[in-house]
Amino acid sequence: MKITVAMATYNGEKYLEQQLQSILNQTLKPTEIIVCDDVSTDGTLAILKKYKEQGLLSYVVNDRQLGLIDNFKKVVSFAADENFVALSDQDDEWLPDKLEMSAALLEKTNNSKIPCMVYTDLMLIDQNDTILNRSFRNELGQDKYQHNLQTLLFGNFVNGCTMLMNPCLKKLFANIPKNVRLNHDGWMALAAFTFGKADGINLPLVSYRKHHNNASIAADTKPRNRYRSTMNQILDAVKGNHDFLSPQFETVSRFYEYYEKEIPADKRQIFERFLNLKHKPYLFKKLAFGKIVRQFSLNK
Repeated sequence: MKITVAMATYNGEKYLEQQLQSILNQTLKPTEIIVCDDVSTDGTLAILKKYKEQGLLSYVVNDRQLGLIDNFKKVVSFAADENFVALSDQDDEWLPDKLEMSAALLEKTNNSKIPCMVYTDLMLIDQNDTILNRSFRNELGQDKYQHNLQTLLFGNFVNGCTMLMNPCLKKLFANIPKNVRLNHDGWMALAAFTFGKADGINLPLVSYRKHHNNASIAADTKPRNRYRSTMNQILDAVKGNHDFLSPQFETVSRFYEYYEKEIPADKRQIFERFLNLKHKPYLFKKLAFGKIVRQFSLNK
């Protein structure tokens, strides 16, 4: 299996070398590492130049800032057509067997004619490498139910930095529209669960760094703060000021509109049932989510 690691960078000098070293130290070496830089103004380019001169990666610098999604779309487009693609942030750390375990599972389930992906759990670390939570999936309760299209619609559980995509799924990356609130992660997960196969590894194979400069994951690891946040959401919802599913509705509706004619009839019904909840009261949505969680609970 030929694997391209596609990395998007922007002002990432502080942790970039740690991430690059974790990729280079993989037990299964990637075929290539390609980096697309979004006009960094710190020391990022100097680091990339050093690694390029050692023959360890290739990189391009955008003529203008593209933003996160378009930067990832660009770097993914550089991967060879036959290559599998692993997405990489600039400030995480991969566990040594991340690629090997992901590739082994994907080789078992891969079908070259349909979009396929493997994704993993991750652990949260801070700027000093202190572990904040050993399982992000457990933190959000996403390890309590089956991962399928029905549960995915209520909340994305696939993080882009853990993905390994086959060439068929990689081709769909270019279709991600701008201003998708859940970024590329949620869109690609929808594509895999709708048109192909997606398998999860219930192990944290990426250390996701939570610091003030990244915004991909916004979970608070302190129980008191999570409780306060939940109560505020409920109060806002009662007042009509908040909808915990609004980001989902935006992404799912745009995905459905884009692919409606191609979505199989049985999957189309699943999408329509979810989208019909959009204008329902907060409590109705909460009950619907609870019903789905119970239906696909792993504790039955």
